[in-house]
Amino acid sequence: MAEDLAREEPAFPPAEPDGLAPLMPARVEGGAHRIRFGLAYLALAVVAGAALGATVVVLDRPGKTAGPEWSSWRPSGDRDGQPRQIADHVSQRYRRPSGTQLVAVTYAGEPQVQQVPLSAVAIQTGGDDSDSPPKFVQIENGLMYNLCGLGPSCAFPEGELSEGGLQLLRREALELALYSFKYAGADSVIALLPPNVGNQQDPEDDTSRTLFFQKRDLARELERPLRATLLAPELPQPAEIDPDEGLIIDRLTQPRLFQYEIRQAQEGSAFLILAPLVGG
Repeated sequence: MAEDLAREEPAFPPAEPDGLAPLMPARVEGGAHRIRFGLAYLALAVVAGAALGATVVVLDRPGKTAGPEWSSWRPSGDRDGQPRQIADHVSQRYRRPSGTQLVAVTYAGEPQVQQVPLSAVAIQTGGDDSDSPPKFVQIENGLMYNLCGLGPSCAFPEGELSEGGLQLLRREALELALYSFKYAGADSVIALLPPNVGNQQDPEDDTSRTLFFQKRDLARELERPLRATLLAPELPQPAEIDPDEGLIIDRLTQPRLFQYEIRQAQEGSAFLILAPLVGG
């Protein structure tokens, strides 16, 4: 039987010399043909299945089709501890020309003011004199960071804040937001800025300022590695930000820079009223 299965027979028997039609094969021989063709198809199916399985294994093998890592560092543990890890990792890397830390992040966690939870932000869309109603954004899955200068009352030490320093500060807030969206599961990030980052030409300008980011607004930046957004491999000094990176920072942060007031909601929570600012 092994010899029969291994032997390859022609599809039709050779024609007889007298030109008569070929004889029909015997029924037993026809059964053998069917068995041989069935086994052949079974063997092909097995080979095809094995090839498909190998393809799936290759495609599913870690590292074969995955793109580059989003960042070389990431927080560990659960959501409760991740904001603090992000704040420590980011803030210690931002320095003044003197080498001292740019700001300290004194709070990292669920949005709150004086232990009163923030439930929403109200964004004014038409300016102070407009009758347009504000746009309310509920904060159900947000994080907040309080960026504190190293002077009295969280202010920058007198004379140490420059335009380059403000841009670097916005860069730090942007990096905090990107890490929070990528790894800590946040949908929005509030970054409260030091109290004296207002108009540097007006020492009396103590308007409270904040950056408010929403994850959907940074979707493109979250899909590509962090180094494609923040270009400098090493953090620059305030006066050394690359012009190309400066354009990216301004584009992503200036439309999200606001002055803010804190209001009390009827149910006891608090919310921020945000008025857009340009520049800074």
